[in-house]
Amino acid sequence: MLVERRRAEALASAAIVGAEYTFMGIPDGEVYVNQEVTENMIRLIRLFGPAGQGPDLVLLNRPTDYHRDHRYTAQIVLDATYMLTVPPMCPDTRHLDRMPVFAYWHDYFTEGGTFRADVVVPIDSSIETKIDMACKHESQYFEWLPFNAGKLDGFPRDSNGRRTHLSNWYKDSAYMCREKFADRLLDQSSKYAEAFQISEYGRRPDPDELRKLFPIEDQ
Repeated sequence: MLVERRRAEALASAAIVGAEYTFMGIPDGEVYVNQEVTENMIRLIRLFGPAGQGPDLVLLNRPTDYHRDHRYTAQIVLDATYMLTVPPMCPDTRHLDRMPVFAYWHDYFTEGGTFRADVVVPIDSSIETKIDMACKHESQYFEWLPFNAGKLDGFPRDSNGRRTHLSNWYKDSAYMCREKFADRLLDQSSKYAEAFQISEYGRRPDPDELRKLFPIEDQ
């Protein structure tokens, strides 16, 4: 089944950097905003990090994304934010004593407002690892997206050709992001960058905390 394959791909991608992966059990195309899913998201976020502290940072797409699953997932996370610190909400998991920082990654959508680059991060030292992680999502990048674009017949079949294709696309995107927000980039020697917008629904970090949360200067 596709859901099992996608889960295995996500686990393989996370393993490259030693990250944990938690699966909520919702199949592709079936994400909806409802009480059960929202409460499960509250529990999930609360369980990261030390009890009562939760994660320092939560990354997500803006709720203006093109894909319904993406939009609804973002809305579920945002609906969970304030409730993370409310003790009677989902009392079976310890409420948080502080609100995490929530940040959106860069997009070009404008219907819900233009993306605002609050922090721009150079990624030259990590871009190859990011590409390796993306390559693990074979059903997404090498099958569905080429099919959806009407380009599957001419898409590379070998692993090296596929990685080269994905690498070129990803590096082009990261270079365009660097050029678009160059005025916000501290390390002007970098070639590739990612940008993030801090959500108003979470904790608003001061400049010192922002530097701790994001590697603003490439190492």
